[in-house]
Amino acid sequence: MYRTGVYFGRFLPPHRGHLYQMIEASTRCEKLLVVISDNADQTREICRRDGIPEISYRLRKQWISQQIQDITHIGVRVLDETDIPVYPQGWELWSQRMREVVGEPIDAFFVGDMEYGETLARYFPESEIVLFDPARTRYPISATDIRGDILGNWHYILGAARPFFAKKVLIAGTESCGKTTLTKCLAKLYNTSWSEEVGRYYARDFLGNDETIYTDVDFSRIAHIQYEQDYQALRTANKVCFFDTDATYTDYFSELYMGHRNELVEKYIDPNRYDLLIYLTPDVRWVPDGQRLNGDEDRRRMLNDRLWDMYVEHGFKDKMVVVSGDYSQRLAHAIRLVDGLLGGSRP
Repeated sequence: MYRTGVYFGRFLPPHRGHLYQMIEASTRCEKLLVVISDNADQTREICRRDGIPEISYRLRKQWISQQIQDITHIGVRVLDETDIPVYPQGWELWSQRMREVVGEPIDAFFVGDMEYGETLARYFPESEIVLFDPARTRYPISATDIRGDILGNWHYILGAARPFFAKKVLIAGTESCGKTTLTKCLAKLYNTSWSEEVGRYYARDFLGNDETIYTDVDFSRIAHIQYEQDYQALRTANKVCFFDTDATYTDYFSELYMGHRNELVEKYIDPNRYDLLIYLTPDVRWVPDGQRLNGDEDRRRMLNDRLWDMYVEHGFKDKMVVVSGDYSQRLAHAIRLVDGLLGGSRP
């Protein structure tokens, strides 16, 4: 058994083939160090070229660390290549930095192919080069393949990384427009998770069901609880996740109840968190449920215009699609939109 082994790569993104090699290598070492080699400029260019959000080394380290956190003899470290010349010129400096990052003698390098085998042997003559499953027989996938078709290769992506890649659909609209029901129906149809509207039950759970005693602190708490609940929903998402409201809607209710916006709530507003906003118009029948207050048709239209303006103001306009009609028409339209977002990749 080796004392210290190293498995390195970009892991852009990490996938189950990587994890398989980490676990297998860990059975041959007292300690295995997974080293993420990262050139920030190259990473940015690769992600831009492949049309995906930038995957920082911090994210990759988080994902791998979460995946192996209870295998205590595996550690994760980062080797910064940003100032190292492009290979093959940079090998000597890279090797020096690898020794610094590991900080102890390296008994073995575990590699999935021998592309770098001769070079590693030259710069690390004391280390053994161990080849593992070069044909990728168990997980026939590469990070390049995944970047080319994220959703089509979903089952290869590490569970910890999936929230980053899942498509995120926000359902918005004023009271009694079918928002909550549509969110649940879509999530069930696409076999995935969803996040419910926290504010809908906040007065019941924290204010003795008295909506006349809201404070600014309550609205900031709603925004925070909603944010955490959304994150939990994302952790179990199957390619797509649905969100019944966001902090814009919370700020809208702050304006209704308190007469002003809430600065803390607005810090949670981020249009970049979502891939699509389905905006439901208030043209279905008003359904009183004991909590809704604005059933007058003129007021419904006025409030709808106000909420729409707030979403536009906060930068959602390019992601907003208006969905109207009866409930059947709304569902059919929403399904077409989500299918388009998934590009034919069904959960």
